[in-house]
Amino acid sequence: MSTIDGAALVKAGGATFHVDMAGDGTPVLLVPGAGGDARQYAELAQVLAQNHTVIAYDRRNNGRSPQQPDWSETSVEQHAGDVIALLETLGTPPCVVFGNSTGALIALAAALKATGRFTGVVLHEPALLGVLASPDDAMATVQPVIAAGVEAGGLAGGAEAFVRFAAGDAVALLPPDFLEGLRTNARVLLEAEFGAFASWRPEPKALAEMSMPLTILSAEQTAPFFLEAAQWIASHAGVSRRAVPGGHMGFLNHPREIAEEIDAML
Repeated sequence: MSTIDGAALVKAGGATFHVDMAGDGTPVLLVPGAGGDARQYAELAQVLAQNHTVIAYDRRNNGRSPQQPDWSETSVEQHAGDVIALLETLGTPPCVVFGNSTGALIALAAALKATGRFTGVVLHEPALLGVLASPDDAMATVQPVIAAGVEAGGLAGGAEAFVRFAAGDAVALLPPDFLEGLRTNARVLLEAEFGAFASWRPEPKALAEMSMPLTILSAEQTAPFFLEAAQWIASHAGVSRRAVPGGHMGFLNHPREIAEEIDAML
């Protein structure tokens, strides 16, 4: 698939998406997590574009994608449908899909929904809280962070505090324009997505019957609940979990290592 580098607004599945495309070669789709903004993948996309056509997009109502003012709720399944509709509209041949955190949930849901659209799935630090033995413990880790941010700066402060916490040591590498978009769309993250995404879980039978290659990546500097979630997926899908450098958003400071895992899938 050959493309001209650049950005465009693409209508698909009843919404409009900001789409960044770069490179030439076998296609890779990047699904963003918290903030829903592809700018968090800028360095990863640049590395991947040396060998692949890279498609990175801002999720529904996030980042540079137009806001739908009457939109107040969503689901992982809705975002998975967006992925499929976007690929169909772009005319993209079957591709590898990569997602981090909640983006990993969307990538997995899309792959389970439309197997023929994908040649492989790479999940990095999947935030699959719905399978945890004690999800309240995981929420107790992040809720004080968000609460302190909200107290200091409203919803915008809460959203930024959450993502800065998730980025950990790589926080300085978050693009300023990404943070600006995150603050602008804080209501989407905290009021529409946070709870809906936390309750989603795939059917174990569907994971066991997956026919496409699946890679599950856990960060070396991660929280126990992310390890538990990754292992749950791995055990039901019958694959091994792999460790990669960095923290929860390790693609910020280790883009080449993450790109190598995606290359290995191809």
